[in-house]
Amino acid sequence: DGRRKSIQARALPADGAVVVASRNHRDADTDDFIARHRTVSVTSAGSALKFGLLAKGEADLYPRFGRTMEWDTAAGHAVLTAAGGSVKRLDGTVLEYGKPGLDNPAFVARGVE
Repeated sequence: DGRRKSIQARALPADGAVVVASRNHRDADTDDFIARHRTVSVTSAGSALKFGLLAKGEADLYPRFGRTMEWDTAAGHAVLTAAGGSVKRLDGTVLEYGKPGLDNPAFVARGVE
């Protein structure tokens, strides 16, 4: 209909998270992460779509332990941040860009904290 609609990431629901995970690169670390969190569902999706689902408030957590490159995450990270979410390394610091080699470390993207 041509109308603009604002998007907003959501806070983690008390009854459990909707987790989005890699369709092709799910690993034991991802399964362990899911097992440690109260989860109501796990959805597999392509890379950029996972960030979009978080930004729209349709998912809550996106753990990524496998290899990604900066170009895989930069646009989705920007959209999610604008919607109130975050992307952090496992040590809790924000995922940064412009690193030598352009490899990303493991991270968790999430809605509003």
